[in-house]
Amino acid sequence: MAEKFIVFRVGEGHYSIPLEEVSQIIRYENVTDVPTAPPFVDGVINFGGDVIPVVNLRTRFDLERAKFSRKNRVIIVQKQDTSYGILVDSVREILDLDVDSIAQEAASVFGMKAEFVRGIAKIRNHLLVFLDIFKVLSTSPEVPIKE
Repeated sequence: MAEKFIVFRVGEGHYSIPLEEVSQIIRYENVTDVPTAPPFVDGVINFGGDVIPVVNLRTRFDLERAKFSRKNRVIIVQKQDTSYGILVDSVREILDLDVDSIAQEAASVFGMKAEFVRGIAKIRNHLLVFLDIFKVLSTSPEVPIKE
């Protein structure tokens, strides 16, 4: 059965989350610094009247920070009534993919915390890591996720 996924880059990696978890994709701009925030939280944005934390996935994945470019995007994800922004290097595409082609047993190969990864698939000439984005966010006590 085919599902839609949003594909994005962080560093040299290609990652994906289900499109149904995404409410919007916006440019990285008007981010307000929060001095006491953990290092992987770039700040907060006002999005439709809501204050949303922006988590930098480069920093969250222990990658070197990069200079911001016009390609940077914030993917707004939502769980229940709470929204979160995830900063990525670029958004590549929306992909229709048969979920049976995603290998769950290879999820721990990447040195990334196993609970972050839903699975892996080979797409064209690269590996695509399917993230459980709410686990990426919830494993940090500084970014509370509603259950």
